[in-house]
Amino acid sequence: MPVFKTERVTWSAAEAAGVELWVRRLDAVDSPAPGNKAWKLMYHVERALLQPQPALLTFGGAWSNHLHATAALGAARGLRTIGVVRASEAELAHPTPTLQDCMDFGMELFPVSRAEYKEKDAPFFKAWLRDRFGNPWIVPEGGSGALGVMGCKHLIENAELEQPWDAVVVAAGTGATAAGLLLGLKGTAKLYVANVLKGFDMGPAIEHQLTLALNDSTWSHELGAQCTVWNDAHLGGFGQIHESLQRFIGGWEAETRIPLDGVYTGKALLRLEEAWREDPDWSGRRVLFIHTGGLQGNRSWR
Repeated sequence: MPVFKTERVTWSAAEAAGVELWVRRLDAVDSPAPGNKAWKLMYHVERALLQPQPALLTFGGAWSNHLHATAALGAARGLRTIGVVRASEAELAHPTPTLQDCMDFGMELFPVSRAEYKEKDAPFFKAWLRDRFGNPWIVPEGGSGALGVMGCKHLIENAELEQPWDAVVVAAGTGATAAGLLLGLKGTAKLYVANVLKGFDMGPAIEHQLTLALNDSTWSHELGAQCTVWNDAHLGGFGQIHESLQRFIGGWEAETRIPLDGVYTGKALLRLEEAWREDPDWSGRRVLFIHTGGLQGNRSWR
């Protein structure tokens, strides 16, 4: 696994709020798949390599960080990868830079309609895909599921259980990273989760991911109660990157020299700033922000 670094960040907004802010730089790890994807995929890749004909199949859209990371890891490990893409044949004829990278890494892209894509988790659809592509290991969209959750558990180090953070903050799309962090933290720190999906309650999704890993709904519910979900962090919807958010990201980057992505980390940090601006009790807290990467997706708006 790649080695991450955690650095203290001097940011005027944090200083004004009296918050000691630290950033876990998953965006800067030395890996073909930087960001949290390296951890979400670690056990999936291991399992795919055990297939009789090693291969990994997964799902994503035109700017998917997950597809990009999977293709890169597959190329590095000599593993066949198949990407089921929510797109038409015509759209794939003029691929986004993300999908072009995936093809350059050797990933086989298989377009499906929007209606078909909605069936991606259905047993009959996965059985058809296994038959169509020679029984690859199928990874849920975003690298979620039990193996993705268990991989993200390693984002917390044992030393942090002895000297715990006052708060840990992360963005969420599927809830798998948040679920893994809850397992790793073992109740030593409060987890705050910025949900980037509009009209979706991330709390039950995190509990579902925990149940997939633990096979114990009661335990999952107890762990889920240890986090606070900000369901209003989406700023208009997934992939919506308005000028106000772009200005916020620009100001942060000018001060800290740490790049952010517009879909996940930018929104999570903006919501964190709002939280400590609204609640003076954040003053004096030692806060860890998990930078989940996703920087390649910035090509969709920069």
